[in-house]
Amino acid sequence: MTHAATPLRSLEARYYTDPGVYADEITGLLARTWHFAGHASQLENAGDYFAFEISGESLFCIMGRDGSLRTFYNVCQHRAHQLLQGSGQTRVVVCPYHAWTYELTGELRAGPNIKAIAGFDRSSVCLTEVRTEVFLGFIFVNLDRDAKPMDDWFPNVRAELQGFVPNWADLRPLEWVEIPETC
Repeated sequence: MTHAATPLRSLEARYYTDPGVYADEITGLLARTWHFAGHASQLENAGDYFAFEISGESLFCIMGRDGSLRTFYNVCQHRAHQLLQGSGQTRVVVCPYHAWTYELTGELRAGPNIKAIAGFDRSSVCLTEVRTEVFLGFIFVNLDRDAKPMDDWFPNVRAELQGFVPNWADLRPLEWVEIPETC
């Protein structure tokens, strides 16, 4: 006995265009999943950085002097000004607005007149770090601090990919190409 196939239907058009649906996707889905940010070869030396955007948030990855790769929200803790643009190399992260200066670890190093403020605890003011993992040379970030590691999200994928491409660690991007799409 054969059954007539039920035609597959797409979601209603509003799911693709409704700003409310998009806002729900950002907070409920995009802010809680792993996203590709870049490649570890972009951050080979202390102070190498690149800025990018995910889920409407401005972020930057930077290589620390300790060899740790970190990602931070790209916003100064003083007046919420954007700290870095594009990519490059820096000794410290300096806000272009009021010159608050942060170490590559995100700790506040200095700011105009902060020593004149009684009781100001510099150690309590630091850049907000974002969960970051390097997965076979690719940098992934997750805005959810409690997110499970990539290996939990994608069990056995690391070993499977390494089986397909044993020299994975030696690979580097040749060039970056950005193709804007209206979709």
